[in-house]
Amino acid sequence: MLPIPATFIEGKKAYYGEIREDFEKLGFVINGNWEYRKAFFDHILHQHEGETIYLRLPVYALHGKLDRDDAFLEFGEPLLMKHLVHTGVDPEDDNFSILNAIGLAQFQKPLDPDDKIEQEDKWRHIGASAVDSLEPLFR
Repeated sequence: MLPIPATFIEGKKAYYGEIREDFEKLGFVINGNWEYRKAFFDHILHQHEGETIYLRLPVYALHGKLDRDDAFLEFGEPLLMKHLVHTGVDPEDDNFSILNAIGLAQFQKPLDPDDKIEQEDKWRHIGASAVDSLEPLFR
């Protein structure tokens, strides 16, 4: 993971119910690995073939639980993350299915869930711009 330092969002606080819909409209969604006290809002910055670069915004529930609109959240330092997944047919896959072959396997494990991000400065800039798009929601 690659941190994006010095963005406005680190340390910001908000109620989950007040930001959820606006975040979703901008493409920021809570990922599937959330817990009641912490989670990540993920946003796809780039997706091509088997490579996906995500902007990840950590949030911590200061009061309440993350599955409730009244959860009071604090944002941590944004991160960039790159996933690599296999595309096409893997003849050695014991779990081969037509869904895997056409890229619709919903729960395919990444080949590398945290691959190295090339051109770090470029992606930090793109990620920081995406974070900045959220600033009007905190006024």
